[in-house]
Amino acid sequence: MFQRIVVAVDGSHHSRQAVLTAAAFAREMGATLTLLTVYHEPPGFEGEPQYSADLLPAMQQARALLADEEAVVQAAGGPPVRKDLLGAGHPAAAILAAAASGQYDLLVMGTRGLGRLESALLGSVSAQVAAGSAIPVLIVHEAG
Repeated sequence: MFQRIVVAVDGSHHSRQAVLTAAAFAREMGATLTLLTVYHEPPGFEGEPQYSADLLPAMQQARALLADEEAVVQAAGGPPVRKDLLGAGHPAAAILAAAASGQYDLLVMGTRGLGRLESALLGSVSAQVAAGSAIPVLIVHEAG
């Protein structure tokens, strides 16, 4: 059914539950699994000293997050994972672009469960992605 699964990760407990769910789906379906994270690009322009100084730690933190989540997938019995690192101003836009790329046929992500007021004012990344995605989206709530 699904052969190319991508899971968006941000280091939250909800995200971890999504990773474990996506890994189980990928194992059962014989699908590929890609871990995707979005780092915040600093303001400014490429080539400016401060831009590079701010960009490097953001990318290192994102790579470390992907490595941690890969270890979780492997500890849970696999499957092998691919990793994708995207820079963007807003995570929802980057995730939607990845979903529309044609590389994946299922997107899995967690939800942070924003409170009523905050959700009404801002909307959650998962709600924005689910509303605008070109592929099916599975939103995983934290167990418990």
